[in-house]
Amino acid sequence: MRYRRVRMSPEMIQMLDDQREAFKKKFGREPLPSDPVIFDENCDEPTPLSEDKIHQVMIDALVAAGARPEIVYACRKTGRIVTESNRHLLSRAEWTEWKNAVEEYFILHAHDA
Repeated sequence: MRYRRVRMSPEMIQMLDDQREAFKKKFGREPLPSDPVIFDENCDEPTPLSEDKIHQVMIDALVAAGARPEIVYACRKTGRIVTESNRHLLSRAEWTEWKNAVEEYFILHAHDA
């Protein structure tokens, strides 16, 4: 498995604090190191949110934020959000996959313009 260090923005730190508070509210205790950071709120025990649900949360957030449709499409297709600030973290294959997904959106929607 490959690990990368990522500098956390103030927004990321706030999101993690919010998750900790939500965990405490749901389960009545501080999270343990073995507990999931992003958990399924419909479960009675700390259960990681499924990859599919995490992906859907990302998509919903992009749509709610007014992201361009080709970005939403590429995120759905690749499972990642690519920005200028994280593009350098992608491998050549990941970057190519992202660009191809964006281009595919425009090909599929060429008649809409």
